[in-house]
Amino acid sequence: MRRFNRQLFLGFALCAASLSPAPAGERVTLNFNPGWKFIKADPDNAASPGYDDTGWETVSTPHTFNDVDTFDDWSPPGHVGEMNQWSGRTWYRKTFSLPPAYEGRKVFIEFEAVRQIAEVYLNGRLLGVCKTGFTPFGFDLTPHLRPAGTPNVLAVMCDNRFEAETDMRKLTGTGIPWNSPHWHPAHGGIYRNVFLHITEPVHISLPLFSFLQTAGPYAYASDFTEQSARLHLEVPVENARATDAAVEMLAEISDADERVVLRLRATQLIAAGARHLFKLEGVLDAPRWWEPEYPHLYRIQCRLQVQGETMDTVGLPFGLRQARWDAQAGLHLNGRPLKLHGWGQKPTNEWPGLGAAQPDWLHFYTLRLMREAGGNFIRWGHCAGGPAMIAAGDRLGLVADQPGVDGEGDTAGEAWALRTAAFRDTIVYFRNHPSILIWEGGNQKVSREHAQEMRGIMDRFDPHGGRAYAHRRADETTAEFMDLGIGTEGGREIARLPVVEGEYDREESPRRVWDAFSPPNFGYPEAAGQTYQLTSEQFAVNQVGHYVKKLGAPHHSGGANWIFSDSTSGGRVAVEVARASGEVDGVRLPKEAYYVCRTMFRSDPQVHIIGHWTYPAGTKKTVYVVSNCPEVELLLNGRSLGFGQKSDHFLFTFPDLAWEPGELRAVASFPGKTAATDSLRTAGAPATLRLTTITGPGGLRADGSDVALIDVEALDASGLRCPTFQQRVDFDCTGPAVWRGGYNSGKLDSINHPYLDLEAGVNRVAVRATRQAGPITVVARSPGLAPGSVTFESRAIVAMDGGSPELPQLPEVQLPPARPAPVVDPLAGLAPSRVAAPAGRRFVKAFSYSGPTRSVHLESDAQDAKRIYVDRDGFYDELPTVLKGADYLQPAAADAHYNAEDLMEITVPVGTVVSVAHDDRLVRPSWLTQQFQPTPRFLVIDGHRLTLFERQVKEDASLTLGANQREGATEAALMYLVFINRPAAR
Repeated sequence: MRRFNRQLFLGFALCAASLSPAPAGERVTLNFNPGWKFIKADPDNAASPGYDDTGWETVSTPHTFNDVDTFDDWSPPGHVGEMNQWSGRTWYRKTFSLPPAYEGRKVFIEFEAVRQIAEVYLNGRLLGVCKTGFTPFGFDLTPHLRPAGTPNVLAVMCDNRFEAETDMRKLTGTGIPWNSPHWHPAHGGIYRNVFLHITEPVHISLPLFSFLQTAGPYAYASDFTEQSARLHLEVPVENARATDAAVEMLAEISDADERVVLRLRATQLIAAGARHLFKLEGVLDAPRWWEPEYPHLYRIQCRLQVQGETMDTVGLPFGLRQARWDAQAGLHLNGRPLKLHGWGQKPTNEWPGLGAAQPDWLHFYTLRLMREAGGNFIRWGHCAGGPAMIAAGDRLGLVADQPGVDGEGDTAGEAWALRTAAFRDTIVYFRNHPSILIWEGGNQKVSREHAQEMRGIMDRFDPHGGRAYAHRRADETTAEFMDLGIGTEGGREIARLPVVEGEYDREESPRRVWDAFSPPNFGYPEAAGQTYQLTSEQFAVNQVGHYVKKLGAPHHSGGANWIFSDSTSGGRVAVEVARASGEVDGVRLPKEAYYVCRTMFRSDPQVHIIGHWTYPAGTKKTVYVVSNCPEVELLLNGRSLGFGQKSDHFLFTFPDLAWEPGELRAVASFPGKTAATDSLRTAGAPATLRLTTITGPGGLRADGSDVALIDVEALDASGLRCPTFQQRVDFDCTGPAVWRGGYNSGKLDSINHPYLDLEAGVNRVAVRATRQAGPITVVARSPGLAPGSVTFESRAIVAMDGGSPELPQLPEVQLPPARPAPVVDPLAGLAPSRVAAPAGRRFVKAFSYSGPTRSVHLESDAQDAKRIYVDRDGFYDELPTVLKGADYLQPAAADAHYNAEDLMEITVPVGTVVSVAHDDRLVRPSWLTQQFQPTPRFLVIDGHRLTLFERQVKEDASLTLGANQREGATEAALMYLVFINRPAAR
């Protein structure tokens, strides 16, 4: 709503600043970000209006108090996440007064989100407590405001402690799954925008359900044809006057060219203190569709009048689109087939040195990188993406899967009440955004009753939005209420439902490690023995097989690579400071895997040579090229090296090439016609540093929270980046800015220092604006290189203490001049992916595996003399009778130490018995003891005893099996074995 209402707004002074009045009858949205007082402590009486906060720090929101202690510790194995961050109760305060012109008007405050628990006070009175951490919420300040000209004090307590460190369990009666470092870093604070909305007593209600109990306008369409569509608009209005009001509602709909294409009108007498829901509708002729290649946005401007005088105006986004999900044909959007390809991303969107507190344009920057790589889909995991993120998706054409709040699994008591309330609030706030096509009820299955309740919330608050309801890792328990399933690693638990992928390719590799032949490390030796030891080259090559094999089938709707940017939550490699699963690193510098995805995801001709071409003399290596064209020829200094071996549709392999300096060039073609080229050149010795700035729209804003990024590269004498340069660079920063720095992926305590290493010849640092304008100069120096420098301006915000005319802005996106032709899926015609058990299996409907070994699979007819593991010799001997004839897992012995809570998913029908043989030398993992019962039977493998646990399946079910060992354990062990049979065979 707010982002399409570009009225002027006024900021606030630090102490008792007066708000300048707006014209009578107009809604004003005021930026409440600048000028908060903050303390990282919990003093007594901090909510009291008379408390002396003059010694506190002055900050601007978005703000986090964990920007200095993130991306600086090793990522513990076992998905634990970053835990070594400051946590506790902190306080924010802001003092302001209202001018006489605002007497008699309504004043609301909106927080886009606060982590993790927020207590909000006005003039010492507790307005409410928000515990969700990711959803917008707000309060009506009007009843508690002091008379005009008198200071008001707004105080917010933020508590970012994780569940194990706080009394959250006492507050809720059970655990809060999303309040855990496994899912999100601490990053506490008012980390998104804050706004005031000032309205007349007769006004359009806000989409902030919690605490206000209001839902805001709702727009949707029906009766779609190529010639027209019917627009429906519901606008809730409140009359807070002491007298009745004859209200006229006017709606004006404009297209992206600002042409008015429809006007609607309705009138109603609304009694004093009453509410009314206006329902208007009309026909949009010659509709312009919203879709990834043509994200056309209409603008709906609602104007409320009483006796011809404007009382309120509200703008909201609207996009015409019609989605059809089909189990056999995948997704069709606006009548055209659409294969989704994109990423999952954490809604903290965390950044080294900045944490989760980023200006809106920087969230847009991350999503634009996805779109430039051909991505058209984003799954927010596993809590709601923020307003700037969803608005960016609208503009860029990124289809969104939007959850409420969740970690994984079900919960109960007040925790469940919080989760359902957050799901409701999310739907109410975001239901007008066309990019959202999926409301995700949970990152795992829940009980039937809970699934029914969540579906009911969607049906109540978004009955006509054309969106699907879904769960990941679901079964028939929840499928009754689902429109589609969210798969994992190519899995499909419910064959009768369409599937969209939620998490594939969850491997990890840092950007700095090229391959086994590149200095300075020559491979990734520091990761020996870790869960993942992939070089950047291996990580990039693996993208191809993952995408083609898991999402390639025509019936598959496509989905999300997990994840887009390296994150501080859920890592498994203890020599990295982040989970390095991203196609870009923590500061959004692309890895080779990013360019591989871009080549596969984009529809225009693409080719990319994986790696670089600056090697030591005598190097001989395999070169990999990816292209969406049918042929690729490789040339070295103009000499043809032939055409590559093609595999997995996109990958071309050129084995055992002898390196020589010069140019390596790839030419991708359709027969007889060059379509795309890529080249690598050998870099010379590093000679100089080059700095380049990146800022938001209009440059850096001196508002206390904006950010400028600076890229620093090591170049040779010809200006070519030196890809194997990994050396310390020292920085000097002068001018009105706070140095935030960057990070090194494989070093402890590398953030917030005036130095860091370049990685693969480049790194990225950040500075944060102060509230002072002026020139900022950054100089970079490294021994033996000419220094680099850059100067840029921090732009003044007009009359910051008295009022600023700027809202946070997102960059503009250029809409194509006409709707493009349909995009052809390059994978059309490929064989189906794993959606069900192959012929021969009798008891398993579907199976997926997320571990590192590709060849793990299920076999049928378990018998003596059959192979046990896929990666080593060894055969069954003296199988118990109850296991003979079963479907059985052939796991990888090497994965015995791999950690994942959802290592595999097995979908089985009612009446089956699932048996797990687990090594007696190990502590039993909780997933085993909670789902299975021990039996007196056992297997003996290599002289070691594995006890059989079993579970009789009483209804069709999808079972999640986790790691072989407890998190972090590395004891010698055999990987567990799984058998699925019928009781009659026992």
